[in-house]
Amino acid sequence: MGFRTGAYATIWEVTPEKEFSTKLQISISRKNKDGEYEQDFSGFVYANGTGAAKKAAQLQKKDRIRLGDVDVTTTYNKEKKVTYTNYKVYSFATSNDEKFNLSAKEFVASINDNAQATSAKPASKPAKAEPEISADDVPW
Repeated sequence: MGFRTGAYATIWEVTPEKEFSTKLQISISRKNKDGEYEQDFSGFVYANGTGAAKKAAQLQKKDRIRLGDVDVTTTYNKEKKVTYTNYKVYSFATSNDEKFNLSAKEFVASINDNAQATSAKPASKPAKAEPEISADDVPW
């Protein structure tokens, strides 16, 4: 399944770093055609954003999560001639969340619905009323 939205992951290590970032060591596996599990992904990811970081900081070793909004970025350091890959998690469901057991399609839809709700712009403030100007206020 790999590192993607809807993937189930096992937590191996949790390291809170800042108020808005928690480092997680996770693994993701899938069943092969013989019925045995094969590891698709293993590595360190960052739970970013205050809500995700706080929720991630409460996870324990061997907890299971379902990845929500994720991102993968790379940067290249010309001097060192090295490419760095960064894995980020912005939302996830724990096994206690009702979203955890939804079908893949329903889970992705619930993540998209939540993203649209949180990114909706707040209602704009009404324009400030301009003061009325009378003929006595005009210099001509």
